[in-house]
Parts: sequence; C-alpha cells; structure tokens
Amino acid sequence: MKNRMKFFLGIACVALLFSCSRQNLTYDKPYFDFDSLVNNQVHQIASAKASIIKKTFLNGKKDSTILLPDTAQWRHELDAFQQLDVINKPLFKGNYQSSNQEDDHSNLFVRSFTTKMKSPVPEVKFFYQDGYMKLKRIESVFNESNALYSTSRKLTLEFEDQQGIAMISKYRVQGFQKMILSDSVKFSIEGKLLYQ
Repeated sequence: MKNRMKFFLGIACVALLFSCSRQNLTYDKPYFDFDSLVNNQVHQIASAKASIIKKTFLNGKKDSTILLPDTAQWRHELDAFQQLDVINKPLFKGNYQSSNQEDDHSNLFVRSFTTKMKSPVPEVKFFYQDGYMKLKRIESVFNESNALYSTSRKLTLEFEDQQGIAMISKYRVQGFQKMILSDSVKFSIEGKLLYQ
C-alpha cells in the first residue's frame, strides 16, 4: 500500500512539474522580440551606469528630475515597451502585414507591421539606418480597455551608438487614461539617457 501511495505521489509530482514547465514555454517571436530587446538594453544601460533626465507631464503639471536607476528601476521605466511583445502571441501569428519603405522625413528605412485584427498594438514601426542594419527608432501605440477604464499610449524609443553598441538614447510615453465616472487624464513621460 505504501509503495502504491509513493508511486501515485511521484506521478502527481511529475505531472505538476510538467504542467508548470509548460506554462513557462517560450513562444515563437514571428515579428520582433521586444522581451529580448528590453532585457538586453536594461543590462547594458545598468552596466554603463547611465543616468536619466526624466520629464513628466500630468494634466498640466510638469516635473523634471535626474535619476541614476538600478536594474529594477530600468525594467520599470521600459516596461511599456516590453508590453509591445503582445504582437508575438500565438493569437496574432500571421495577422500582421509587413511593409518596407523609405522615411519621408529622414534618411532612414521603415519596416511597419500592421493588423486589421483587434489588437492592443495596431501598428509598430521600426526605423533603420544603413539599409536595415542599425535600429534607430521604434514607434507604436498600445491600447487597453475594459469595463472600468480605457487607455491609449503612444510609445517612442530612440537609439544611438555607444562605443559600437546601439543603446537607448531617448524614450517617450504619452497618452491618456479614462476611468469610469471620471475625467480623462492626459500624461507624458520623456526620458533622455546620459552616458558617462
């Protein structure tokens, strides 16, 4: 009886471990790997001990500060851009169309991904220099809505070479949030990174 109980307990443990590991499976990234981009940038920026001039605007009130964030704070600062990885979820696989063109306002090339499907990210634009060799800017919109609130954020991420490595130089998150039974709140967050 004890052996049978140990056997079933062992099976239950294996099944539990298997179900947990299946939840942590990484999915294919058919469009762009935002998770890796943000994780790599956080590591590089923290290693470079970059500081940031951060300007915020909230319903007409402005604030500005200089910070020297640690790794956890950088992850928080760039979280909005990591959320763009939703475009790679299996639900959206094959539903984004890509197009390539020259930018009308610069010498950059633009690769766009757009979808007609209902998605938090209707479009993402990547701006490259030297063909599609050097990523210089990412622009996108992230929308969310439910019964309690709706929000829309326009996201911009800019890159510059730092000792031969493309690293974030500026970022901007601007938009609005509307809670049920309250007025819309307009906000803007801008960060300019300073490297030593």
